[in-house]
Amino acid sequence: MPIELLLSPVMRPVVLAKSVLFHPHRRSSRYVPHIIDLDEENCSEFAVRRRFGTGSKIFDVYDTKAEGSGPLGPTEASKRLFWFVRSRAVKGAYKMYNSEILGTGPNGEDEPCAALRAGLRSNILLIRAPDVPVTELGWHIINHRVDALDQYRMFTLADGATYQWTTEGKFLEKVRNVGEKESEVRERIGQVIPAGASGFTVKVDESKIPKELALASALCSYVDHWNTNLAVGGIYYARKYSHVRWKRD
Repeated sequence: MPIELLLSPVMRPVVLAKSVLFHPHRRSSRYVPHIIDLDEENCSEFAVRRRFGTGSKIFDVYDTKAEGSGPLGPTEASKRLFWFVRSRAVKGAYKMYNSEILGTGPNGEDEPCAALRAGLRSNILLIRAPDVPVTELGWHIINHRVDALDQYRMFTLADGATYQWTTEGKFLEKVRNVGEKESEVRERIGQVIPAGASGFTVKVDESKIPKELALASALCSYVDHWNTNLAVGGIYYARKYSHVRWKRD
């Protein structure tokens, strides 16, 4: 049984309280940042879809621009690039596996390349990634931010830049001069397109951010950020229960 189900009577009031605390920021932080639009021609595209027969326990990731692939990915499941497996004990916790890193465990089992936790305190632990700078390995804490324009999930990478997922448009933005009103510059480097209850599609410029971090942070927002009308606490106050179902393992 997911631990969130046991904690729900306590956490639901906490979620409501946090949503109320966000309200003054929505009214007092009005400004117009400079926005650089997403260059879709330079973006890779990945389909993140629930694996048939697993509910919300496993998500497979396919490259929709790979040879022999269509807009929903290839016809063979073996061509997946990554897959996310949900924890049996924690509904918002997933381990991420890479199809290029298989059988590396002591007994030949697959080992995760990353782990993530979506919730009031979201985070990503990047363990291994062949094409990612070693300085990006480790913890990446995802914070909440609200202003008069939108609600965000923000994190920082080793380059010192701040990245955020927006609610409106579901864009991934690289932000400079964070919080400096009209001096703030938001460069859109990715976007999520929902695919109903099946999952979502991620467009991302891999020259701006590693795809592993873009995909993992997008799943965090999919589970908790975009799944509620309160801007926070989607695990406890889900907008559509079919997206993240309570289900006994």
